[in-house]
Amino acid sequence: MASIKNVVQDAGAVPLDLRGPVDDAFLTAFQISSIRMIYYDTDMIIRDVNRAFLENDDFTRADVIGRPMRTVMGDAIWERARPAVEAALRGEPQVTTTWGLRRATRERLMRIRHEPVFDAAGTVTGLIVLIEDTTELFELENRVSMHEEVFRQSTEAMSIVGLDFRFIWSNPATAKTWGYTAEEIIGKRLVDVIGERGFLERAKPHLDRCFSGEQVEYQFKHDFANGDIVYFELNCVPFRSSTGEVIAAAVTRRDVTSATMMKAELLRQARQDALTGLANRYALEEELEMRVAQCAATFADSDVRLSALVLVDLDGFKVVNDIAGHSAGDALLKQVADLLRTIDKVDMIARLGGDEFALVLSACTAAKVEAACQTIISGLETTPFDWDGARYSVRASVGVAMLDEEMFEATVPSIYDVINWADRACRLAKERGGSRMAVYHAADTEIQARFEETGNLRVVQDALLNGRFELYAMPIAPIDGVSGQYFEVLLRIVGTDGQMLVPAAFISAAERHQMMVPVDKWVVRNVLERLRTAPADLQLTVNLSGQSVGDPEFRDFLVAALDERPEVHGRLAFEITETSAVRSMETARDLIKALRGRGCGIVLDDFGSGLSSFGYLRKFDVDMLKIDGNIIGDVANDPVQQTIVAGIVAVAAAMDVRVVAEFVEDEQTLETLRDLGVSLVQGYHVGRPAAWSETFGR
Repeated sequence: MASIKNVVQDAGAVPLDLRGPVDDAFLTAFQISSIRMIYYDTDMIIRDVNRAFLENDDFTRADVIGRPMRTVMGDAIWERARPAVEAALRGEPQVTTTWGLRRATRERLMRIRHEPVFDAAGTVTGLIVLIEDTTELFELENRVSMHEEVFRQSTEAMSIVGLDFRFIWSNPATAKTWGYTAEEIIGKRLVDVIGERGFLERAKPHLDRCFSGEQVEYQFKHDFANGDIVYFELNCVPFRSSTGEVIAAAVTRRDVTSATMMKAELLRQARQDALTGLANRYALEEELEMRVAQCAATFADSDVRLSALVLVDLDGFKVVNDIAGHSAGDALLKQVADLLRTIDKVDMIARLGGDEFALVLSACTAAKVEAACQTIISGLETTPFDWDGARYSVRASVGVAMLDEEMFEATVPSIYDVINWADRACRLAKERGGSRMAVYHAADTEIQARFEETGNLRVVQDALLNGRFELYAMPIAPIDGVSGQYFEVLLRIVGTDGQMLVPAAFISAAERHQMMVPVDKWVVRNVLERLRTAPADLQLTVNLSGQSVGDPEFRDFLVAALDERPEVHGRLAFEITETSAVRSMETARDLIKALRGRGCGIVLDDFGSGLSSFGYLRKFDVDMLKIDGNIIGDVANDPVQQTIVAGIVAVAAAMDVRVVAEFVEDEQTLETLRDLGVSLVQGYHVGRPAAWSETFGR
């Protein structure tokens, strides 16, 4: 019989053979064993337990000795153990596992061995139960198994590469990429799997860093033999031994092809015009940033290489869009884009939006730029646009900003300076009739005038937004000093420095850029409001621009505003220039009819400025004529001008219309006009413009 002490000490390794009497050696081994043990007889009464059982299960000997196993273990555990107990009582050792509860702790997994104890005759006299808590081992095995399964099933490719650049371990996802199974790839050299170039350029440098203890993340593109292109993202983490030494690299690889391609597509879309496929404004600005920086560096050297920005603004696009529709407009823009692509040696072609395009040329001369511009202009002129059976002619105005030393004399320009220069030149080309080019030069007075006009336009916009307009009044006096006096309402702008600005230049800019309607609306609203507190006998004339006269919506606005203040109708007259009345004849006649129907007067301003003034006079029902100032200028000394004035007075008298002469600057002119029969006069000799508040009070 084997030593009972050894059997107990080695109880986890071999079956027990407890035949014969229990000696002191067994009892000693029984008590000192770290495995929990219970000895009970065939009546299932506990006869002894060891210290490990008492300590681990929080029992005292009094709690268990002499008590039935069922009572101590609990019904549930006992019922699960009964089949093993019965087999052991028949002399058959049993091993089972079961979940049980330890006092004041969570449920634990127990490995239980039931070993029969025999007497000398070989009869079973009892059982020894050896109880091992295998919860931690079970959970560890489960975690290892779970991790292995996760790695095996993961769609992310995972592998471990040794210091010799061979695969130590791989999950199926890694192996499948390279045409192997997880078992086949183990031991293979990385260079044999991904190729020498891929190994030297995309693997070894990063793995060397990882083997030195650094975590490395990087991306690369791989071209497979079948033509597939795949983008990978790799994360290499040092794999260390228990002593902390790096012994391998744990490599996680993800296929980021979709994300990379999507990012590239989004970047392309962000830099490309969707309609034409050309670059967009964002891409153009990037290109200009680079060109400006290059030019700034170049001009510091002797090797001068110029760049140029060319802006192309289509003349006639709006006609196509309005008549043939947006689909036709889109087709035209594509046709223009195709034409621009034929220009030689262009670094970038962009569509800025609407019907504006831009080209960037580098390492060019002024002659080369001019040749490119003329190719664009002539190409559009000789390539008509056909749509739905109709043919349209399209032309272009082209503006050029040369990035030469002149532009860099004071400071390095911004890209917005460059775009602004080309835009000014483009507008100048358009104003000169279109289908031509213009080049920006800082000293070009015509371009600078257009630039000043842009500044004036900003002043008008600021005045509208921030209430910087002020009303002034200038007297129109009866030449005989008897009949009633009028005042012409004038407009001034308060500058940001508080100075009063005469609006002639600003009004010209507003007219050119179709902004006079909101200006006229501001004047009408404020005049009607001021009349609430003005003297009751005050007679006013208010100027209306040609844009407002030709705008039916403005007519509706003016009529509605007047209808709210019927008590002032007889105190107002509206000045309309002869040119605007003739240009918008039907609309002007409707407006005049509406105003006269409400008791307002009509003044035909700048009369005589056109060759056919008398012919149109009968077409408009007016109360006064205001003779153009150019006729009045030297009337005192010019018999021809006197004859013209006399003729106007005679025609006006025949039509019962009063005549006003403006620009009366001296007494001699006044007396001449009196002799010619003029009714009313206006000018500095009669009275200068003054602020409304100074003339009439608030």
